[in-house]
Amino acid sequence: MDISLHHVSKQFGENQVIKDFNTIFTEGQMNCIMGASGSGKTTLINILMGLIKQDCGEINGLQGKRIAVVFQEDRLIEHWDAIKNVRLVCDKSITAWNVEQEFVKVGLEEYLNKPVLDLSGGMRRRVAIVRAMLAKSDLVIMDEPFKGLDEALKRKVIEYVKQKMQGKTVLVVTHEKEEVQLLEATVSALI
Repeated sequence: MDISLHHVSKQFGENQVIKDFNTIFTEGQMNCIMGASGSGKTTLINILMGLIKQDCGEINGLQGKRIAVVFQEDRLIEHWDAIKNVRLVCDKSITAWNVEQEFVKVGLEEYLNKPVLDLSGGMRRRVAIVRAMLAKSDLVIMDEPFKGLDEALKRKVIEYVKQKMQGKTVLVVTHEKEEVQLLEATVSALI
C-alpha cells in the first residue's frame, strides 16, 4: 500500500515548518524527499515514524508497517562492536557471519570487532546503514544517509542500498540531486 499524506501541517511555536503538505510515497520503490536545509524534511519523517504528531492532516498506509531507520545521527551503542550494534535489531537467524558479509560489501571488513567508539564518522554511517538494511521491516527511512562518505564510498554504499532494497518501500531524505540520480529514485516530496 502506498503511503499518502493529505494536508499535513506542523508548527513549533510561531514557526510553521510544514504547511498543507500532500504527497504519495509509492510502495516498493525508492522515494526521495528533497529540500533545502531547515525546510522540514526531518520533521516530516519524524511525523511518519510517529516520533511527533502533525497538527492537522491525514496520513494513510503506515498502519502495521515495521519501520527501519537511518537517523541523521547514527544512534549506535558506542562501547559495543559494530556487529553487535547491527545484530541488536536483526532477526535471530542473522548471524555474526551474515553481518560480516554485509560489512565486506560496504568496505568495513577490517573494523568488525572494534568498539563503535573507535570508528570514524563515515564508518559509523556504514554500520547504521547495514543495520537498517538487515532489520526486519516493511519500510526503510533514511535521513541524509550518505553524509560524511567520500564520492567513491558514497557510490559503493548507494549500490549496496539499491541491491538490498529492491522491491521494498524506501524514503530517503537528501538535498543532493546526484544522490537521487544514483539511487534511481523518484522525488516524491519536495519541501
